[in-house]
Amino acid sequence: MNKPERILVEQHLSPANDGPPKGIRGLLQRFWRDLMTSGGRTYESCPDYLRITLLNLVQSASILIWALFLLLIVLGVLEFTPGRLAIDMAGLVIAIGVIFGMRQGLAVSRAAHVTHLFLFVSLLGLSVVRAENPLTMTLPLIYPALAFLLLDDIRRGLAGTLLMTAGLNILLSSGFGPDLGDNAMLLDGALTITVVMLFQAAVMALYVHHRKQAISMLRAVSVKLNELASHDPLTGLYNRRTFIEVLERELSRRDDDDRSLAFLLFDVDRFKAYNDVYGHPQGDELLKRLADVTTQVFSRGEDVVFRLGGEEFGVVYRTDTPEQAAEMADQLLAAIEAMGEPAPAGPHANVSVSAGLCLVDKRREASANQIYSRTDQALYRAKEAGRARWMYASV
Repeated sequence: MNKPERILVEQHLSPANDGPPKGIRGLLQRFWRDLMTSGGRTYESCPDYLRITLLNLVQSASILIWALFLLLIVLGVLEFTPGRLAIDMAGLVIAIGVIFGMRQGLAVSRAAHVTHLFLFVSLLGLSVVRAENPLTMTLPLIYPALAFLLLDDIRRGLAGTLLMTAGLNILLSSGFGPDLGDNAMLLDGALTITVVMLFQAAVMALYVHHRKQAISMLRAVSVKLNELASHDPLTGLYNRRTFIEVLERELSRRDDDDRSLAFLLFDVDRFKAYNDVYGHPQGDELLKRLADVTTQVFSRGEDVVFRLGGEEFGVVYRTDTPEQAAEMADQLLAAIEAMGEPAPAGPHANVSVSAGLCLVDKRREASANQIYSRTDQALYRAKEAGRARWMYASV
């Protein structure tokens, strides 16, 4: 039996839809959303929403750009060179591959690294193969923003920006790009490129840093909310809502385990009298001690202990035989009395509990609510029989 899985509150839910737009506009909107979200793979609340939509946007634009360049080469508008053709063809293939790969479940990080690597190579490569066009040298200036957003990593984004800046300055000093005439103009051009690139890097590093901080805070809040939603704040045990989920899950897989599924329900005998004598703060301390003792008796990794409300507790566990289930129930009742907590209203000198024990019959269909109800009836039969004992429940 597995412990309840942690489900963060940041559920990735589709936004409410008041009705899809109709006509050509609606068709275009649905196509655009399908393209940007990789066929509905992500929504605005997903942590990777920005990277996925950016990847699809960059690669969609790349398809148009590389296809246009290839068309202009075929029409003779642009001069044909092997290097230019290789970059255009590779860009088109990679862009299509990433878009379709993302729709098929390609990891976001892998798609981002492939896109970033080709972006880096192609921007530097274009500065070489199209050196006759002075404006080509301005294309790499878009690199820092895209690198930081794609990689979502300050160190890698900064390293890529420094390498790109160094590469551009080397190309510029080697005679690629616009003819700057003299060393003064060359120095001015190098400084301009360096300042622009590093300024972008600084701005994007600040953005990524604060974005990661915000995401980290949201995740911490989500974990806390999940704890509050699934755990009892007093004892730290799982609560009633989680109990229903766990029991229903175990019922759904009971045929997959040869062992019997058992549910033990117990509460403190004459707990109200204890509170009246010692006060509610002391009563809360007693409940916490009961929780500790129960988790010590049911200490296997597959045992799940719950506080179901007030002084009522439950345990869902697996046993090899009915005798083992009964033995564990006996151990719990004995361990609780062994705490030595005085019981002002009995039935014994020390605080005791009454319990109902249910062994789920694999041959019969039963819901979680039915099992709880039958076990609760067994618990009250134990109380009517004198308390400080447990009774079997039949399901």
